[in-house]
Amino acid sequence: MRYTQKDIRERLGFSRDTLRFYEQRGIIEPEVDPKNGYRYYDDWQVNLLWDAKYYQGMGFSLAEVQEILQRETLDGLRGRIAERTEELERELRIKRLILRETEHQLDNMRQIEGSLGTYRVVEHEGCLFVPKRRDHCFDTKVTPAIEFANRNVGLMAPYFWFPDISEFHYHWGYAMRASTYEALGEPVGMGRYERLAGGPALMTYLDAGERGSFSRPLFQGLIDEADARGLRHAGAIHGVLVARVHEGEHYHRYLRAYLPLVG
Repeated sequence: MRYTQKDIRERLGFSRDTLRFYEQRGIIEPEVDPKNGYRYYDDWQVNLLWDAKYYQGMGFSLAEVQEILQRETLDGLRGRIAERTEELERELRIKRLILRETEHQLDNMRQIEGSLGTYRVVEHEGCLFVPKRRDHCFDTKVTPAIEFANRNVGLMAPYFWFPDISEFHYHWGYAMRASTYEALGEPVGMGRYERLAGGPALMTYLDAGERGSFSRPLFQGLIDEADARGLRHAGAIHGVLVARVHEGEHYHRYLRAYLPLVG
């Protein structure tokens, strides 16, 4: 049976641009009427269209689809499918990790309103902190650590770190929770990063408000509370930016902050 381009569009849902693109790539070769330029597709061309969509649905690029349909051997196709299977398994594993992180983030957000200005001792699991830039200053070039962060940005949250609470200098970047880093199984590589150890910590939620209000004094309440409880702290403060939101005329930056304690 012969089909016109209109038939293919209306019956199979392929757009004119898609058909032309497939034709330009040599995936299909419709019969062209020299008198009017109309294109006609037989059953063989329709099957190739479906095959192309099938392999694209697996995640193969159009160039790979062209190779598969025009030149690939059985062994070669098996190899391609095996490689794609491994890629999909990794993508699925990453998606599961991202899902876990979004659930963790949602739990943090649910705690904000009822926890501002309150303090409790928690067990902080630690994290991998990238890029460890001091006072917003970056390295002069992209490091493997930054490449790691860019590849896995869905698993990392905006993070800050005051290495010494007696100083006003701090680092700002992104952090991946320790359990997520272990599950990912991918080394961070060389570059500026820090492994912030887990352990007991005094935790609170804070509102850093507008730009310019993020500074060492914002966290004085954590230190005062620890001192009032007689808790020995480890001389550092760090934490995650949970949310940036606009409510009415006000801008809020909600933080979950930790003051590590000496166990």
